[in-house]
Amino acid sequence: MPRSNGNFRALSMTAAFATAALLIQTAAGNAWSLEEAAAPYKGVTIRTIGEALPPLEAMSALAPEFEERTGIKVEIEMYEHSEAVSKVMLDLNSRRGRYDFIIQPHRELGKFVTNGNVQPVDAFLESPELRDPEFKPEEQLYQGLWKEISWYDQKAFGFPFTALSMYMWYRSDLLTDEKEKEGFKAKYGYELAPAKNWDEYRDIAEWFTRAEEGLYGTALQGKRHEALWYEWLNFLYSFGGDMLEANSGSECGPVIVNSPQAIAATEYYKSLKEFSPPDTLNYFWDDVMALMQQGTVTQLIMWNDATYAVAVDESVSTVVGKMGFDMVPEGEGGRVAQAEGWTYLIPTASKNKEAAYLFIQWMMDYDQQLRQHLNGGATARPDVYASPEVQELPYAKASMAANEVAKPKPTLPQSAQMTDILVRELSSFLADEKTAKEALHRSAQEISALLGSCAPMKYPVE
Repeated sequence: MPRSNGNFRALSMTAAFATAALLIQTAAGNAWSLEEAAAPYKGVTIRTIGEALPPLEAMSALAPEFEERTGIKVEIEMYEHSEAVSKVMLDLNSRRGRYDFIIQPHRELGKFVTNGNVQPVDAFLESPELRDPEFKPEEQLYQGLWKEISWYDQKAFGFPFTALSMYMWYRSDLLTDEKEKEGFKAKYGYELAPAKNWDEYRDIAEWFTRAEEGLYGTALQGKRHEALWYEWLNFLYSFGGDMLEANSGSECGPVIVNSPQAIAATEYYKSLKEFSPPDTLNYFWDDVMALMQQGTVTQLIMWNDATYAVAVDESVSTVVGKMGFDMVPEGEGGRVAQAEGWTYLIPTASKNKEAAYLFIQWMMDYDQQLRQHLNGGATARPDVYASPEVQELPYAKASMAANEVAKPKPTLPQSAQMTDILVRELSSFLADEKTAKEALHRSAQEISALLGSCAPMKYPVE
């Protein structure tokens, strides 16, 4: 995660001055209120776009309350991940300003910033008219996640819509079944329990693969889609590998995606294909979530913002009350998780920037964050995780642990192209067209050429 820096301290000081001014206003009898701040924008319609998943659905359910209090109407467009990204790119490139704020994966941030497509948030945080004195992101958010998800080149451009990570989902009912435990110990020589390392994960996958019963030990998100890259990163990081040798997502550095650790991680990843459903190379995240909901899979690596649909929502899941959650198994790189997130951003072409900011700020409030999180969100506020309501969720502890050790990924302007390269090469490996070494060497060559002199290959092709 990026460390604190001068710009962040400057922003904090500016925010402190703004807050002090607001407190003086309050003492004088002029307390800040959302209704008063929104009065100049009453009747305005603000439009946004994001991924059609429970966090955005939860936001949509909350928006009418904001509309009633402010007179500002909120229109929300929901699309599948790739379509949500492509529609935003079309609008930003045209500078038409269809969207007053956008909700996008943070790996796109570098491209948006360098193209001048999105606006820093310091002007809003410094505004006594717009800034709610109770909104203190410099205190209320996981600082590492905020700076990784919504900052670029040491400057804040937004706030986390979802602070995402991936961790292990498993069928706790199967792993605690006495007959299963007895049989497993007889075969493998140790107690059946949630996997703490990759050897145990593979043993459990093998033990519970019973195709004739319609049960599989795991499932890979092997489709030629960004879901493949996201899943593979968990193995890469855990085995001690990475894509670039850099300290934060906005930094360039030597290419290390073809290191020995990366090759070992990739070979292990493919070995799990044996214990996955036959169609696993056509799956992405929606497919494996559905398999778990149907009780077809014993364990897999999946997103924290999808846990609600498996562990809580009885209308779509057959395994409510049967699920457990834990960190990604440990490898040479320790127990790590990838830092990912969708972030609130305000385009420079937005026609209603102030109204958009007021809605975002309102959504970042504790009450809205709690309600959104309880309905499938993934908050970046530790105080929400600490609430009794969230602590009762079966996946709360796994989410908190992952947030503490989340590892950044590149947010450089070329990040999307880097992902495309790796998806293509990993797909060729899974399809038996290349070895892991060949696929990762080719990836390293192309990423190095894409990034230029700041990214030499640390492990030259032999």
